[in-house]
Amino acid sequence: MSVAEEAAQIRRWAETTGIFSQGRSAGVVQHRDELGAGTMFSALAENAFIRKPITAVGFAASERADHRVFIYTRRKLTIKEQKSLQSSTKTKAQVEFRVAQPFSVSAPTGVAAIPLELRNGRITCGSSISVGNNREAGTLGALLRDTKGKLYGLSCNHVTGGCSNARVGLPIVAPGILDVGSDVALPRTIGRHYRAMQFIAGDPSAVANFRDNADAAIFSIEDDARHTSWQSDVTDTPNSVKLPEEDMAVEKVGRTTGHTSGIIESQLSGAVRIDYKMTAYHSAEENTNFAGSIFYQPLYIIRGKGQRFAGGGDSGALVFSREAGKPPFSVGIVIGGDPTNDVTYMLPLEPILKKLDCALVSGLQ
Repeated sequence: MSVAEEAAQIRRWAETTGIFSQGRSAGVVQHRDELGAGTMFSALAENAFIRKPITAVGFAASERADHRVFIYTRRKLTIKEQKSLQSSTKTKAQVEFRVAQPFSVSAPTGVAAIPLELRNGRITCGSSISVGNNREAGTLGALLRDTKGKLYGLSCNHVTGGCSNARVGLPIVAPGILDVGSDVALPRTIGRHYRAMQFIAGDPSAVANFRDNADAAIFSIEDDARHTSWQSDVTDTPNSVKLPEEDMAVEKVGRTTGHTSGIIESQLSGAVRIDYKMTAYHSAEENTNFAGSIFYQPLYIIRGKGQRFAGGGDSGALVFSREAGKPPFSVGIVIGGDPTNDVTYMLPLEPILKKLDCALVSGLQ
């Protein structure tokens, strides 16, 4: 049995025994008689999960390090609880325990590290952006071109797409409205909302194509000459794209925490729930409220190296890798996370670009 299969088995056991707190995989039914006490760990050790429910199960299955299963709980397990679970596990792979609270997307509250970064007078990726009439802010992740050569900006759906409720043509500004002040650059319209990826709320058992969900959106760039493909002053955007791998060293440049480094800790098993609540404003008299739980699969967890990897307002940031001796490449987009426990959620970039029929832009100085 592979480590991915072991992670899926643990999640199935957690769901069917009632200690998984974040929804169910499509098609899962109760199997309490089949998957009862003592199935995955000793019956005594399993009691820890009654007090500290499981929120996610992940795995690391790359050739970069030993294969592991990660079990994420609402609250931290004690050392005694961890040792009891590890010594009684029925899995072959090493099991590690981390804290990951159920995650809800919300407006950032922290100060922007990069409200508006300019390089040779051009706006860089990593800068703060938002829709033109929302007091919020996220990150301009990268620049894209379609097959006709049209230039777009990439960010999260909840940053520039209004959770699929923003109307096409809505102005996108930099810095984001939340970061506008007397001591920063004047806000300017840099583009207009163009397209949002699929964003369907609902349980995986009810949403047949939930795997197509992606918290991503693009906006058309008003003036190509005002933008550069550089990620702040760190590096030019790597236009080569690869699928993420666990234990891969990665970096990002975001509105809130700036340039940070981290490691892809795990790929989460099954569908992962993230809650959203926001308002899209169309005019002074009209708005649309959105509240719902979106499920994603696959989804990855990143942890920082020496510091937290991301915080509120870094949503939309491009995740890229510059491993020694290898050409740089991009792997994903930050959609959110819990900075308290240093948990960052990342969607893989390759399927997003394929559905948009766009390519990453580099070399735009």
